[in-house]
Amino acid sequence: MIGPVVMTTTGDAYVQGAQIAAIVWVGATTAADTVVLRHRTDPQNILWEGRTDTTNTYLGANIGPNGIHAPGGFTLSQISAGKVLIYLKEAG
Repeated sequence: MIGPVVMTTTGDAYVQGAQIAAIVWVGATTAADTVVLRHRTDPQNILWEGRTDTTNTYLGANIGPNGIHAPGGFTLSQISAGKVLIYLKEAG
């Protein structure tokens, strides 16, 4: 596993093709905060999204052996608070 790629601000992008193995959102948040990770070259395609229900966030997903294919990279299109750690199965 490669990473993590750390994203903290809306618009942060990873521009190389990748296979995403896991995503973790951490930080101090408030209820109903959101995060959205999208394909960079196809912004209508959502890779992962999360919404908090408490004030201390640790949300994530282990994608599994195949990962999420993001051939054009990915971008953080929404984040209310905290940071997103993206672990890659493959990069390049």
